[in-house]
Amino acid sequence: MSTNLGTDDRGSLLPDSKTIRVLHVEDDRDFANLVAAFLTSDRDRFCVDTETDPKQALSALQDADHEFDCVVSDYDMPGLNGLDVLQRIRDEYPNLPFILFTGKGSEEIASEAITAGVTDYLQKSGGTEQYRVLGNRIQNAVERYWAERYLDRGLEAIETAQDGISILNEDGHIEYANTACADILGYEREELLGQHWEAFYRNTDVSDVYDVLLPEARADRWTGETSFVRKDDTVIDVQHTLSYTDDGSLICTLSRPMTDDSAARDLSVKERSMDEAPVGIVLTDPHAEDNPIIYANDKFTELTGYDRTEVIGRNCRFLQGEGTDEDTVSELRSAIANREPVTAELRNYRADGSEFWNRVRIAPVFDADGDLDLFVGFQDDVTTRKAYEERLRSNTARLEALFDNSPDIIAIHDADGVIRDVNQRMCDELGYTETELIGQRVWDLDPTVDPAHARSFWADAKTNTPHRFEGALERSDGSTFPIEVHLIRLDLDGEDRFVAMDRDISEQKAREAELVTQNERLDRFTSVVSHDLRNPLQVAEGRLALLEEECDSEHVAAIDDALGRMNALIDDLLTLAQDGTEAMEVESISIADLVRTCWDTVATRNATLAVETDATVEADRDQLQQLFENLIRNAIEHGGNDVTVTVGATDNGFYVADDGSGIPESERDRVFESGYSTAADGTGFGLDIVSQVTDAHGWTVAVTNGSGGGARFDIDTTPDE
Repeated sequence: MSTNLGTDDRGSLLPDSKTIRVLHVEDDRDFANLVAAFLTSDRDRFCVDTETDPKQALSALQDADHEFDCVVSDYDMPGLNGLDVLQRIRDEYPNLPFILFTGKGSEEIASEAITAGVTDYLQKSGGTEQYRVLGNRIQNAVERYWAERYLDRGLEAIETAQDGISILNEDGHIEYANTACADILGYEREELLGQHWEAFYRNTDVSDVYDVLLPEARADRWTGETSFVRKDDTVIDVQHTLSYTDDGSLICTLSRPMTDDSAARDLSVKERSMDEAPVGIVLTDPHAEDNPIIYANDKFTELTGYDRTEVIGRNCRFLQGEGTDEDTVSELRSAIANREPVTAELRNYRADGSEFWNRVRIAPVFDADGDLDLFVGFQDDVTTRKAYEERLRSNTARLEALFDNSPDIIAIHDADGVIRDVNQRMCDELGYTETELIGQRVWDLDPTVDPAHARSFWADAKTNTPHRFEGALERSDGSTFPIEVHLIRLDLDGEDRFVAMDRDISEQKAREAELVTQNERLDRFTSVVSHDLRNPLQVAEGRLALLEEECDSEHVAAIDDALGRMNALIDDLLTLAQDGTEAMEVESISIADLVRTCWDTVATRNATLAVETDATVEADRDQLQQLFENLIRNAIEHGGNDVTVTVGATDNGFYVADDGSGIPESERDRVFESGYSTAADGTGFGLDIVSQVTDAHGWTVAVTNGSGGGARFDIDTTPDE
């Protein structure tokens, strides 16, 4: 195979789907279960076994049916502490990743842990971010562990390979040779080390090596047949490959000529190995028309849904469809035409028509003479990863659009309060440049923030959970303005960040201050009405009673009516002033019971009450009583002393009607206006109060003439839509 395949990153050498088995040693069972839940939910590859007894954990490590890839341990535990556990594990498993995850953090413990050979050290903290960090630490440690094991296994494979392998330095002297190389050349391994390659060639062949083999190997790779001189001066012909590494070392591979039987056996083993591979593999013939598939392994048929018989003889483009990107296809075709390796990701289609994202890696395979033999393609389903990347891009785009175009002030800071980014609105509002704002701390700009309290709050804040509170911002000129802060903790590209969206609430605060002033004036007004006016009124009523005993005058009745009107006016004014100042207490109320109570508290004279409902209504009792009392007074004031008042139910609520003279249609739109009254002794506030009570409950009130000709008030208690 040609050496121009490129170098894969380490991730491609490691088993992406292999389960990472973690042994967690933690004496707090509830916390251990929480850690396991977060680790396994964040990463499907993780499998967590928990032991609350350190000694049992050591036994589990030795007796487990499966091999653990990492140990995570608390420090402060009964019997054995975390470093004791580490020491016993290191005695038997010197390279196994061990992470000390403890709430008892100190420089002394950290130093002792590092000295004892701990792989990583992580202190427990508030919030859920620590579990993501722990997961990252575990995965990084395990991947390094696996990589070292793969390297060790690779060295073992080289040592036990049947082919001779040697490494020469830039001067051409042998630095390493495996056992097979020594056997082929007839030497002991120690005898080969330090020798120059010229010692194994006939004098007549040395110049060809310098003029042909080494230049071709340096340009790409040289492969062919070579005659070597063994230690006993016999000559052996071998298949020979030369290639250079980046540091100038020369890799030399020698293969004994194979018999036909051994070649066939070797091919059979390779085919079986490819059939068992965890990725889709196809081989194509570049010498046949349209580069058809000549081999497909089981994983490829499983991945695509096609039978092997449906695949053989076809070009790989049969997997493409409407959503396949043409530029990516062109990239693949260009690499194949140039006999170059290529990796690409494209949308392909299975036999049933379903889409999947396919990671395709194609490489040319050359024969012993350096001629193109075939192409090998590796295919992986990366649909899940692509979907995640797309969601991430979408979320990022939305966040950037919000950040750049938001009418609100936005700042992004870290858990120490250091501002990492701001939008233009913040610069405009505060009078700073972006450069001047970035690097400042939150409390440098918000004088209401206490640093200690803020750090504690941020440490405990949960990710993706919004918070709302008020603060202030100080401009560059020293002036300040109040803000409403909406804060959320997010993971932005792997960084723990807090996004604060600030809104100027100066107008809102001004309105609140104005309302406070108005309420204070209202309180003073109600005090004057209820005390300063009612007291002299009561004196006048008392004096009138005394006057009536002393003399008989036609003016007494008129004065009494006027004082009564003043009392009614004061009552209505107080009701209007206090409306909405107290919180409503909604309960289920019997209409019939409450109406009868109101009837007893109102001067009804010779009027008659007819209750024709046993319905209940959800309302504030005091306000509903005020509504009924005012409607009853209104009926008596306008209908006369012998009026009949009827209360009944409707499909949407209830009604109050009388058999008086009714309300002219031209007046119905004005009856709820404050101060409007058609009665000579009316205050004009009674029906206004009825309207305010219905509004406070989310009801509506309408006035018509009843069937008997009098006024009818319909109250619809269904909620406003």
